[in-house]
Amino acid sequence: MAAPVPCTGARYSEGDTILQELIEEAIIRKAQSVLRNRRIDRAISFKNADRYRKRTGLVPGIPSEADPAWWNYHPHFDPAYCIRHARYLSRTIWRKLQDNLYHPVPAIQFDLPKPDGSHRKIMAFAIPDSALANLVHRKATKRNINLFSRLSYAYRPDQNVFDAILNLSKSLDSPKSYIVQYDFSKYFDTIDHSYIRKVLFERQLFLLPEAERNAINSFLKHEYAHISTYSHNVFDVRDSGVPQGSSLSLFLSNAAAHELDLALEKLNGTFVRFADDVVAVAHSYSDALAISAAFRDHCNLAGLKINYDKSPGILLFGGSPEREMRTFTIDTDDGDQLETISKIDYLGHSITACGVNIPSKSIKRIKSKISSIVHKNLFLHRRNLGDSFNPLRVGPGFTDWDLTTCINEIRKYIYGALRESQIDGFLSDASKPPYMRGLMGFFPLITDPKTFIELDGWLLNIIARAQRERRRMLSSNFGVSIPVLTKKELISGSWYQYPEIRNDASLPSFVRAWRAARKYYRRYGLSGIEPPRYYSLNEY
Repeated sequence: MAAPVPCTGARYSEGDTILQELIEEAIIRKAQSVLRNRRIDRAISFKNADRYRKRTGLVPGIPSEADPAWWNYHPHFDPAYCIRHARYLSRTIWRKLQDNLYHPVPAIQFDLPKPDGSHRKIMAFAIPDSALANLVHRKATKRNINLFSRLSYAYRPDQNVFDAILNLSKSLDSPKSYIVQYDFSKYFDTIDHSYIRKVLFERQLFLLPEAERNAINSFLKHEYAHISTYSHNVFDVRDSGVPQGSSLSLFLSNAAAHELDLALEKLNGTFVRFADDVVAVAHSYSDALAISAAFRDHCNLAGLKINYDKSPGILLFGGSPEREMRTFTIDTDDGDQLETISKIDYLGHSITACGVNIPSKSIKRIKSKISSIVHKNLFLHRRNLGDSFNPLRVGPGFTDWDLTTCINEIRKYIYGALRESQIDGFLSDASKPPYMRGLMGFFPLITDPKTFIELDGWLLNIIARAQRERRRMLSSNFGVSIPVLTKKELISGSWYQYPEIRNDASLPSFVRAWRAARKYYRRYGLSGIEPPRYYSLNEY
């Protein structure tokens, strides 16, 4: 970055000094966050190496303590450098913003794998640029919070995913409801820049000082290169979409959909929008057609496309005797086939006429995560060279340290670091938990415990089967004997009798987690309940 532009007295005011200080604080905070995450990664690597040694008796390789190579691509990717020079960097950034000369350091593109085998492109911006994006995002969102539609729920400090689910559930309280739902194709990557600039700068739908406008415009057309070719110093320039990997994209995605929100608000019916995920509800087919037309009009204006292969379109919400169920509809002499659905899967919830449940996709994700924890803890020896196993991992009293670790990791995943005693204490009105996090932080709106009962049965069965298989493998491969644990012992944790080290070996329960989350919600509301990070207002 070039040397600071000289200050000319009248050009910069006392307010500018305050903003420079805010940028400096943001740079230090971002750099410290990068260093903290790096320390956590190192600690995890050493913990895994120590776990490998304890479980196998083998000497593990020494984890690398080297910093990521891309920290050396430019000094502004190096957190230590940014902390040392935060004041100079903040002063330079601010003055360049004032003079409309600011440009982010070219970002590094990473490819993150998606479940369908494709990749999501994420940009890693230099620390000062990322800090500026965080600051602009926070200030712009706060300043314009009352200008956004009340039915837009993403990345806001005053609303979240739970508000969206509650509003959508209430809107379905009618004998006849039409669901209008379209999936945008690569929404964040394809929004037309000229459209964003019209919304932000020409139509003046939002309150944005000149410096923030300059920052937004610079991020829209930022340079970047893939991690594999970045060192060649040949960069592409973004010409559409918003810069994913920068928190500024959160504000821009909401701003880009603002006119769609306004159009839908004028029509009969209602809607909920979380970033690019929109569900609209109408109570007549004509109104549903008008909503559908609004989606198409917005796509034409914003340069977006609808993915019709993934888009349900217009559906009739049925599934119960008191609700209308048809397979054909006629509107102004035009007839069409009509599909009836009994549930809406939206933002990790499945909404039916009877209440809210967990969609099958989320159940599959939960089972996959727990299966991974079980395999990592109980069958690590299968992946070790020579199939080594440390016999000290099993013994009288504690029975199986790896099983204890496995159960505690599952508990942390479900309870979000709350202890079993805290759950039981709250359910018996003895004490209030400090928060609801982790998986159970997603449970308070679920009205039917049936799925959790089934998950408890599944969890017990998978642990019991894994424990039997582990016993067989240890006996046949290493001559190590451990007892077969009954399901009753697994549930209660009575198999763990080792006073030297206190441990809760009882099996965690989805039902208990749901009961606690539901009780917390009914007693204290949504305050203190934290949805998953990918549904909340975050800094990158």
